[in-house]
Amino acid sequence: MSITTQRGLGRIGSTVAGLTAATAIVVFAAPHANATVDSVTVSGATHQLGQTYTLKAKLSGASIGLLVYWTDNGQDISGPKVPWPVGESSIEWTPTTPGQHLITASQGGSTKTVVVNVVDPNAPDPDPDPDPGTDPGSGSSAGSGGLGDLLGGLAGSS
Repeated sequence: MSITTQRGLGRIGSTVAGLTAATAIVVFAAPHANATVDSVTVSGATHQLGQTYTLKAKLSGASIGLLVYWTDNGQDISGPKVPWPVGESSIEWTPTTPGQHLITASQGGSTKTVVVNVVDPNAPDPDPDPDPGTDPGSGSSAGSGGLGDLLGGLAGSS
């Protein structure tokens, strides 16, 4: 083998190594760049403990086929889901605790969160409406003679 042939093989090896490294950078960087979670919605208006609701995410971007992950207050609620139909991901969700829930859909590097307040239909009303007959702001009370009597008493009239 001549020296010229060895130099030629060395150049080819360097070129292949450089192209491999450049390809690896592109492949590893690309998926996160174009996955977008556009919106997250929850079916229903009043959300109650023990009822089932549909969570839906609208997706876009070149990496629209990446797996979607759903969480409730940071806890996984579905495992990874393949978006189907294309551009959407939906799951059924049944809240097990009352209070505020942060529902998040994540795809690639994109996330969207919606706040859902869940009530327990069996819990007592924390702020019941006052009885109209006992409202302290009604302005009348038995035994008061009115403003004129009060002012007259201050002026010293008998």
